[in-house]
Amino acid sequence: MLAEQIGYLGMAVALFCFIGQTIIWFIDLGRGTCFYTDITGNPLPREDCVLGYPGLDDRSKCELNPHRKWMTTWDNFNVLKLRDIVGFFIDSVTIIVVAVPEGLPLAVTIALAYSVKKMQADKNLVRVMAACETMGGCTNICSDKTGTLTQNQMNVTDGFFAGRASDGFLPTQAELSPAVLAALVESMAVNSKAHIGVDGKSGRPEVIGNKTEGSMLLFLRTLGVDYRTIREAATVRRTFPFSSLKKRMSTIVENEGRSKLLVKGASEVVMTLCSHYMTENGTVKQMQEETRTRINQYISKMASQGLRTIALASKELADGIPTSEEELEAQERELCCICVLGIKDPLRKEVPDAVRQCQRAGITIRMLTGDALLTAKNIARECGILTDGTAIEGPDFRTKSPEEQREILRSLQVMARCSPSDKLTLVQRLKEMEEVVAVTGDGTNDAPALKEADVGLSMGIAGTSVAQEASDIVIMDDNFSSIVKSVLWGRSVYDNIRRFLQFQLTVNVVALFICMVGAITGFGTPLKPVQLLWVNLIMDTLGALALATEAPTPDLLQREPYGRNDRLINAHMYRNIAVQSIYQIIVQLGLLWFGARFILDCSDGFGTGGPCVPLKPNGMGKNEDGNYRDTVIYNSFVWMQLFNELNARRIYNEKNCLEGVFGNPIFCFIWIASAIVQFCSVQFGGQVFRTVPLDMYSWIACIAVCSWPLNWVSVVMCCVVHS
Repeated sequence: MLAEQIGYLGMAVALFCFIGQTIIWFIDLGRGTCFYTDITGNPLPREDCVLGYPGLDDRSKCELNPHRKWMTTWDNFNVLKLRDIVGFFIDSVTIIVVAVPEGLPLAVTIALAYSVKKMQADKNLVRVMAACETMGGCTNICSDKTGTLTQNQMNVTDGFFAGRASDGFLPTQAELSPAVLAALVESMAVNSKAHIGVDGKSGRPEVIGNKTEGSMLLFLRTLGVDYRTIREAATVRRTFPFSSLKKRMSTIVENEGRSKLLVKGASEVVMTLCSHYMTENGTVKQMQEETRTRINQYISKMASQGLRTIALASKELADGIPTSEEELEAQERELCCICVLGIKDPLRKEVPDAVRQCQRAGITIRMLTGDALLTAKNIARECGILTDGTAIEGPDFRTKSPEEQREILRSLQVMARCSPSDKLTLVQRLKEMEEVVAVTGDGTNDAPALKEADVGLSMGIAGTSVAQEASDIVIMDDNFSSIVKSVLWGRSVYDNIRRFLQFQLTVNVVALFICMVGAITGFGTPLKPVQLLWVNLIMDTLGALALATEAPTPDLLQREPYGRNDRLINAHMYRNIAVQSIYQIIVQLGLLWFGARFILDCSDGFGTGGPCVPLKPNGMGKNEDGNYRDTVIYNSFVWMQLFNELNARRIYNEKNCLEGVFGNPIFCFIWIASAIVQFCSVQFGGQVFRTVPLDMYSWIACIAVCSWPLNWVSVVMCCVVHS
C-alpha cells in the first residue's frame, strides 16, 4: 500500500513537470525578440533595442528602427524543435522510475531471506518467510514445558511403592516382594510403546518414543529387568492409547485364560479410579480414607518439588474384554493402585536467562502443560515464568465465559492440565485482545492452535509431522532459547525494513522536489535521466542489499515489542526524513539558483551564457553551457545519499550512526564500491553521464557539505576504537 501511494505521487509529479516544462517551452517559443537585420531582412546577432523613442514599448521601439526587426521563434520554427518535448517526456518517465519504490519489496525479500538463512544456524527452520518479521512484534509466547523448558530426559527419582514412600531412595529388586516386582514390571513393560535403543555416538541408552514411558523402562534396567523379555512374553489383547482428554493409557493382557486391565496415567486421574492398593507383600487391600490421604499428600509433596507424578494400577477383568472407549470406561472402576512414580525432567540451564531476556523485551511468557498444577507451578518458578501472576488448570479455564477468560489472561502465567482445545481457546482470546501470539506445540492435537496463532512453533525432535506442517517455524533443538533467537531476528528484520524505508523516502522526496522546482522555474531538471537512473540503482538495489543485511544486536531485546498496531514509520523516522530532506533540498536549490556565482565565473551569474571557468586557477577546462554547475549538483546529490545511507542506520535516538558498521562487510563493500563508481562517473563519465570533470576544490566542497549531517564526533570515536 505504501509503495503504491508513493508511486502515484511520483506519477503526479512527473505529469506536473511535463505539463509545466511544455507550457514554459510554448511561452518561450512565442516570446518576441528584437534583432538587427541585414538588407534582406534576415536577423543578425541580438542587440538591445530599448534605446531611444521614450514612452514606447519594446516592440514599438524595435519596429520604428529601420535596422531592427521584432521576431518570434515561431518565425523560425521547424519540426526538429519538437525534440524538446520528447526530452520533457523522457524526464517525466525518469521521475516516475525514481519515485516508484520498487526497492521496498526487494528490501523486504532480502531482509527476510537473509534472516531465514541466519536463523537456520540458530536452530530455527523457517517454513513461512513472513513469520520472521511477525516474531519481531510478538507480545506473548505460549510455551510447552516438556522438552522446551526442560531437557526432556525423564528419570524416576521418587515414588510411593506398594503402600510405602521411598523418600527419594528408589527401591532395589531385593527390597521388593516378588508379587510387587511382577506387578511393576508388567505395568511398566507391557503398558508402554516406548523402546530403549543405543546412541550411536555416545553408546549410552537412548529412549525411542515417549520420554515418560522411557523413564520407566530405564528404571526397570536399574532393577535388573529386561523389558523386552517381559513384553514379548505377554499376550496383549487390546490397547487404548494415551488420550490428552482422559490423561491415561490402558492395555488388556491375557494370562492363563484370565484377562487383566493395566492402567497408567496422571496420578490425580488414576487415583480417583482406585478403590484398592497393593501392600508391600503383594496382597490387595481396600483403600481406606487414611491411606488415600497419605498417598495424595505424598503426590502433592512430589509435585511441589517439580516432579511429574504418574500412577500405575491394574484390575482383573471378569466381564469380558471391552471393545470401545465407552465399555472401557465402564470397567475402569475399583482399580488397584500399584505405585505412584515421581519423574524428574531437569530444567534446561539456559532457560531462566532466556525467560528474563523475553521479559525485559516486554514479552509475556505463559507456560502451558499437561502436568499437575503443583508440578507446573514449581517448574514455572524455577524458570522465572511464575512471579506474581495467576496459575490455573485447563478444566477451570474452559468453564469460564469469554469475558472472564480475557480478564484471567491479563495475569495468567501458568495453565496446568492444559488440553489442545484449551490452547486454541487461549490463543483466540489473546488475539481478541490485540496481542501478537506465538505458540509452541509438538502433538497432532496442537495443530489447530499452531494454525490459529500468529506464529506457530513446532518441535523438531519431539514434534509430529502434522504439528510441523501446521507450524510456521520448526525449533530444531526443542529449546526455548532458540525461540528467543527467533524474536531477536524478527526484530532485526523489522528494523532493517525501516532503515531502508527511511533511506528511500528521503531520496524520493528530494529527487521529486528538485525535479519539480527545476521544471517549473525554467531551469530544467538539473539531474539528467541517466544520472537519476544511477541514483535509483543506489537507493534500490544496492541500498536494499546494504541496509537489509544488518545483523541483530542484544539491544533489540531491551525495547518493547512492536505490537499488532505499530506504525511502520515511527516519529523518529519522520523526524530524520524531514531533517535530511530539508537539508538536501536547501543544498540542491542553493546550487541550482546560486551555484554558478560561487562555483563558476560567469557573465550572467547562472552559467547559461558567456564563458564560464572554475574559480580555481587549476580548473579542469572551460564550460559554456552550465554543465559544470549541473555536474556539481549531481555529484553533491549522490554523495548526500551515500552519507544518508549511513544516517539511515539510525531509526531511533542512536547517536553513533557508525556503531557496528564494520561488522557488516556487505554494507562496507557496497558503500565503498558506490563511492568509487560515483567518482568514475563524474571524472570519466563524459557523454554517458552528462558530466564534466571536477577540480579538487569542487570535490572537497561537495564531500564536506554533503557529510555535514553526520555526527563527526561519533565517527572519529568509532574509527579510533576500530583502529
